Amino acid sequence: VGGAGVVRAWVGGEWSVVAGAFFPEFDLAEHVVAPRSLPAYWQRFRSFDWGSARPFSVGWWAVSDGELPEFPRGSLIRYREWYGAPKDSNGRSIPNTGLRLTAEEVADGILEREKGDAHANRIMSGVADPAIYTADGGPSIADRMAQRKVFFRHADNARVARNGAMGGWDQVRARLKGDGERRAIYYFSTCLDLIRTLPALQHDEGRPEDVDSDSDDHCADETRYACSSRPYVAPLPLEARLPDPDKYKRGWNPLRRRGGVMTA
Repeated sequence: VGGAGVVRAWVGGEWSVVAGAFFPEFDLAEHVVAPRSLPAYWQRFRSFDWGSARPFSVGWWAVSDGELPEFPRGSLIRYREWYGAPKDSNGRSIPNTGLRLTAEEVADGILEREKGDAHANRIMSGVADPAIYTADGGPSIADRMAQRKVFFRHADNARVARNGAMGGWDQVRARLKGDGERRAIYYFSTCLDLIRTLPALQHDEGRPEDVDSDSDDHCADETRYACSSRPYVAPLPLEARLPDPDKYKRGWNPLRRRGGVMTA
């Protein structure tokens, strides 16, 4: 993506200028909303993509029960993010450059940001890249974070479809599209790094159904984990749910036979 195109997209919201975008369904006007209070009883969880030399990304999500009309029932709202990258002189994240924090420092930062989120003595749940469970000569990243009482479960890390099942990117795309009228995923406008990176993602040249993994895909990865943890299928259009216009009903009865042939 040309630098000028990204600048225009970032400043003016003209995401259509990003040629070959992996997620052309992303629409700033449809998916990005102003921050607002969300019901305290809505289920909340976090998703996490680890990084040290490269950025880590944490996203916090609420699941709508339909009480607020602007968020359809079952839709996901990303109400907070923490992107582990240093800032430039303008206060923007430096792409693909990590903070090199330890697992313990990241866990402490997560707990600090979650103050006020927990309710009814419940601990925030989370999904993360299964790679954090790898132990190589010592405790894993997940174990070290668990010692700080930050817990995750293994995310489904299938990026593309396999054996007929929807892949993680399919799940993200399905939520971006929603039912054709209303979206199934939303982002608070304070999620600047997701808004910066998700629309600019490109296809992998050798595997077009996948994202170029050398790109700044960290927010997208943890969004994929979040979406895969709550699989979504758009409902049928209203016209597809109406009865047959001829009102014909088959009414099969397996106990009725005539001449040895099953009859309706």
